[in-house]
Amino acid sequence: MSLSEWLPLTDYSNKYKVSISTLRRRIKADDISYRLDDGKYLIIDEPMSAHQKHRPSQISEMDLVGAHRLEMESMGPIQKVSQLEGAHQISRNDLGQKNEPILTAANKLLKELKTAYTQILHEKEEQILKLRSEIADLKTLVKLLEQQNSKHQSDNF
Repeated sequence: MSLSEWLPLTDYSNKYKVSISTLRRRIKADDISYRLDDGKYLIIDEPMSAHQKHRPSQISEMDLVGAHRLEMESMGPIQKVSQLEGAHQISRNDLGQKNEPILTAANKLLKELKTAYTQILHEKEEQILKLRSEIADLKTLVKLLEQQNSKHQSDNF
């Protein structure tokens, strides 16, 4: 193919109304035909549907909903609340353009869920450590107060 049949990402994005981030995701996932010329990505001047190398055939949107439901059931109540609070931010556009393979979108969502879950788990572990430290301090204080109370009672008798 001649060089005139290849478009830079910005030109392709403007011509076919596809975001540059979607094009970069497709390149990274090797779901689109591209080439690297002098440090710049070029894409064949054809609609997105002509580029797709992988088409989702086994995974439907209902399968993704079911997988998400199973993951939510395995979470604790705190993680469920955190997940539900962030759920309103996820839209169909966050999962990719309508031509983006559903498997790529599912993998992206799964990675984001794992990251969020790990972050929440880390925060909860820090809270547990802090609470254990406070419990130890309170136990020491209780012992001290009990000793002072028993000493005070013995002094009064």
